[in-house]
Amino acid sequence: MIDNSNEGYLLKVADNLKLIPIAGVFPIENTGAEFFEKRNGTVTVNIAPERGKWAYGKIPRLILLYLSSLIMGRSEKVDFDKKTIVFNESFRSFCKHSGLTYYGGLAEKVDEMLNRILNTTIQFRVRFDAKEERILAVGNYRIFDYGEFHFHDMDTSRKTYIRLSDLLWRILTENCVPLNRGIAAQLGRSPRALDIYQWLAYRTYALKKPVIVPWENLRSQFDSVDTPMYSFRRRFCRSLEKVSDACPELATSVGEKGLTVYPTGSSLTSGKGKEKAFGQGAVSSAKESAMTENPF
Repeated sequence: MIDNSNEGYLLKVADNLKLIPIAGVFPIENTGAEFFEKRNGTVTVNIAPERGKWAYGKIPRLILLYLSSLIMGRSEKVDFDKKTIVFNESFRSFCKHSGLTYYGGLAEKVDEMLNRILNTTIQFRVRFDAKEERILAVGNYRIFDYGEFHFHDMDTSRKTYIRLSDLLWRILTENCVPLNRGIAAQLGRSPRALDIYQWLAYRTYALKKPVIVPWENLRSQFDSVDTPMYSFRRRFCRSLEKVSDACPELATSVGEKGLTVYPTGSSLTSGKGKEKAFGQGAVSSAKESAMTENPF
């Protein structure tokens, strides 16, 4: 008899892997890589596009943040029973609300990126003990289950809509932390900074005491293990400065062991008076010797 509880365990692992800034599964720049692989202990995550056509850069990140805000705000655009979002607005309105800067030709690019998101597969592989045996569980998931993309059409009567996968729906409804739309739009010019902002918001939301996240773990989260550490640290710190400027509540300090992350409390606000539709921010310091290491 098939034990479906193992699949539930696999999805719980997915929830807890800090893919929850799920936009971070997309590369920052266009790449010729066939797939990306991330590991954490017994868990391996593989991300692969169809025919090497990656969704990349700021567009997929800002779109997924917009989806999150619509769901959290219980927008009329969301059909909660069917896990579907209908963009019954003009493309200019879509750009304004998602943080994209409108320009001619962008609609076609957005439609293409939505199509590439639809065709991205995330595979989780995890080994665990159950009933005195070692089990390898493998699950393949998509971000969208279905979509029709019409932003670039001359016929405005046809609306763009998407049906979210069970995986993305779980992430956006069961374990979601509010983010600040204004801050996200500001950081959208730097996809790496946007990824760091999302991660820090989630990481600090329920944090009770400071923790050190080692550089090796940060590199596996935000880059490739093949990237030289000095290059990764330089790029990461540059992007972290942008996050700190935009979000002075998010408290971090850089050290030799890694990045120290400090609690910010459960109230997500912006110290710079930016829009508070779904947001949070950061900066502080302390001694590493008083902290504990944490892989995420």
